[in-house]
Parts: sequence; structure tokens; C-alpha cells
Amino acid sequence: MKIEFPEGSTGVHPPTAAIARILQLNGVKNPISDQPYSEALLLGIGGGIDMGYVLYQFHHLPHPLLVLGFRNQWNYTQAFLHDLSKRLFLSMTFFEYSDETKAQDGLQKALQDGKPAIVWVDKAHLPYHRLPETFKGLINYQVTVYERDSRLWRLFLDDLSKHPIEIREKTFTSARANLSENNFLMMVFQKAGSISDNDLREGILDGIRTCATRLTRPLKTIGISNLENWAEKLIDRHDRQAWPVAFKNQTGLYQALRTIYESIKLNGTEGFALRKLYADFLHEAADILSNPALNAITGQYLQLSNHWSNLAENALPSKIADFDRVKKLLNKKYESYRKGDWETVENTVKKLEALEERIINNFPLDNYETGKLFERLSNQIQLIAELETNAAQRLRDVTRR
Repeated sequence: MKIEFPEGSTGVHPPTAAIARILQLNGVKNPISDQPYSEALLLGIGGGIDMGYVLYQFHHLPHPLLVLGFRNQWNYTQAFLHDLSKRLFLSMTFFEYSDETKAQDGLQKALQDGKPAIVWVDKAHLPYHRLPETFKGLINYQVTVYERDSRLWRLFLDDLSKHPIEIREKTFTSARANLSENNFLMMVFQKAGSISDNDLREGILDGIRTCATRLTRPLKTIGISNLENWAEKLIDRHDRQAWPVAFKNQTGLYQALRTIYESIKLNGTEGFALRKLYADFLHEAADILSNPALNAITGQYLQLSNHWSNLAENALPSKIADFDRVKKLLNKKYESYRKGDWETVENTVKKLEALEERIINNFPLDNYETGKLFERLSNQIQLIAELETNAAQRLRDVTRR
């Protein structure tokens, strides 16, 4: 069957990439450039970047689970997309359903109407991602459904992919049903309203103000304060949430270090915790707003991009051969995924699982070396926090003028 699927870049970050491709498919353009909206511009107008750090310690989990987020409202994508659509005068409808049957019917109706749907799913229940069982029910994720084969009960998805990903409808519905917050959420683009050049400029400024405010808010659960909290927890030896306590037997430590690397470098962040994509936004915004001061801040976020990348690399030090091998296999997995080379993905995951079993059973750092690693990471994160503070304050000052 013929599937209408967007061409061009697969994008970087799932929700912004999904919106960019849907708008492109519908011929919606930036009123100033008369070109499709860039993903960077959509990220910035939606509210830009943030910093999320949570170390979950649930009794039903075999070890602590680290979660990192780098986008504004990283744990509430619906609110981010609502703000983005409001600032760009886009008509988007959010649908929620009470059970699997109604959710499946709602998706089928949208597709019958010729409207791709951005659907909230549990990422670990999408079999092609090949994620560990322990992640199931914990990763709130978005994909776009473009078409349905009613004869074979198959769906065709865009998930940062060059070609449509085929999945059984029953499997996909199960992924929707297994979110920890389950309301079978779905968003459908309806139409683009009329937007003037000044409307776009005001939307950009509003997005920057929102970003600066959230980053500098003195709360330990969001923004730079959360980053400072993480730096403290890495070296605190008394708090239950502190790393020396939570990982005192090193159980789950490898998984946490892998999460740092994967979250910053590979998992919808372009390798730089979304800071490079945000720098691209500021560069584009400087031209649209005729505000060269934003270009100077662009340089700061490019510098931060490198610091975040270095943090990821140092979480799994390459001088340890097994850690270096893990990073190479993870890179290969994601690269093959983007190409749709599923055979290589499968073979790479098998090699990674065998290597990880060896690492977990015989962790390559003793307690002293682990403590030193925590200190190095803490120092790096504290430096990043200082640089993030300076950049966010400059964002705030520029938008006050």
C-alpha cells in the first residue's frame, strides 16, 4: 500500500521532530522565510530547554532508576506542545480515552480522515527499540502514526525514522495501555491559523522568556537548581538519594552511567543534551528578531554543548575497555536504527546484552575508583550549572530589552 510519509531529515527530538514533519506535510511555512519551520525554531518557541534529574528508588525495581530530561516541561510533553501550538496559532486537538477499544477506534477514525496522529506510548513496549524489561511502563514517549492497513491490522509509524516503521496494531495499542499515567493520549493537527511576522516574533520572545524563567527558578525539581542538586547527590554520603548510598553495593550503577551517556548523546538529544539544537534556535531567532545579542548567547550554548558531551563520555570512561566497547555498540545501535537496518540493530543489541551481563556481574571499578568517578562527575556538573546559570541570565536580560 502507498503511504504518505514525510521526506527529509528524521529530526532530533521526538515531539518537535513529529510536529515539524506534520507541518511540512501539510504545507505550513514560516511566514518570514516562507520555508518549513525548522525543528530548532519549534523547540525554542515551545519553551526551549530545561534540566530534569530524578533517581527513582521503587521497591519493585531491582535497582535505582535514573531519568534525565533536557527539554522545557520534559516530563509533560502535552503542555509543551500546547504552548507551542498556541504561540504559532496552530489548531491541535488532544484526545483522551478511557480504554483500549475506544483509543483504537479514535486512532482509526483520525487515520480514516487522513490526519496523522501523534500518540503517547510506553517506549519500552515498542519491540523495535529493544529496551530492557525493567523499563516497561516508565518511559513516556511520542510517535506519529501515518497509516493503517485494515486488512492486516498493521500501523505505520514515524519514530525518528527515514522510512515508515510497521507494527502490529495490537502491539501498538498495548504500548499505549502500559503507560504509568494511562489516558491513551493522542494529538491531531487540524489546521494552521493566520500568523503574521510580528506574531512569530512575539512567539519566539515568549518561548525564550519561558525558558529563562524555568531555568532560573529556585526549585530543586526543575532547572539549574535541579542540576546543582544532582552534583550534590553524587558526593553526599548520608542522604538516601545520594549516589554513594543508593549505589553502595554498585548494584544498578552501570545502568545509571549508561543512562547518562545515552540520554545526553543518543536518545533524542543530538549528542549534546539539546543544547546545540537550542543554539541553532537562538541563531535563527537573532536573525528574525534583528537582535545580535542572541548570537553571543548562541556561543555560550555551543560551549555548553561540548561540556554536556564531555560529561556523557566521562560517565563511561573510555580507559576502561568494556565501557569504551559499550559506547561504540550504543552508537552503532542508534545509527543502524536511523537507517532502518533492523538486522544490525538486532545483532548489536545481542552483543551489548552479553557485554553488559559481564559488566554487571563484575563491575570494573572498586569502591575507591567509584568514589573518584562520582567526584569527577560532580565537579563537571557543577561547572555546567555555573555556565547554564550565566547563559540563562543573559537570555532573561536580552528579552527584557
